[in-house]
Order: sequence, then C-alpha cells, then structure tokens
Amino acid sequence: MRSKFLSAVCFSALAIGSGVWGMEMEHSHSQNSVVAEQTIHATGTVKQIADNHESIRIFHNPIPELRWPSMVMTFDVIDHELTHPLEIGDKVGFDFIQKEGKNVIVRMKKQ
Repeated sequence: MRSKFLSAVCFSALAIGSGVWGMEMEHSHSQNSVVAEQTIHATGTVKQIADNHESIRIFHNPIPELRWPSMVMTFDVIDHELTHPLEIGDKVGFDFIQKEGKNVIVRMKKQ
C-alpha cells in the first residue's frame, strides 16, 4: 500500500513539474519574439536603390547590437517614399526592424 502511495506522489510531482516547464518555455519564446522586432539604428552609404523603390542596398557601418561588422546589405523599405529623395553615394542614418527573416527600414534620413 505504501509503495502505491509513493508512486502516486512521484507521478503527481512529475506531472506538475512538466506543466511548469512548458510554461517557462512558452514565456521564453515570447521574450525572443519581442527582441526580434526591436528597432535598430545604423548609418551607412547608399549603394543601390531598386527601380520599384521597395528595397535599398547600403554599405552600413558596424551594428554592435547584432554583432554585425561593416558590410553591404539589401534592406526592404516599409514605405517607398523613404528612398525617393536619395541618390547613390548619399550618407544615411536609418532605423530598421527584423521581421519574418527580413531587415525592414522603418525610418531613414540623409545625413
């Protein structure tokens, strides 16, 4: 009788513990989603603007928040109007988010 009681207590503890573990994992996942969409500031030089103004290629300076060195990258643009006043060679400051595997510029200003 005593061994059945101990088995029931141990099984209950495992069941409760696994429920708590699942909640922690879910909470941790939510935090990662928020971090992935933070706004990141960068500066760089315009290298190319897509004909449809939906993307822009920029040689950006290092971005410490992401541990990225200087490099040339293509960024999507949230609003086509952001690219219209720009020309190749312009120095820009810009803010972008990382969403659904893409880097999307949300603000940009010629320096």
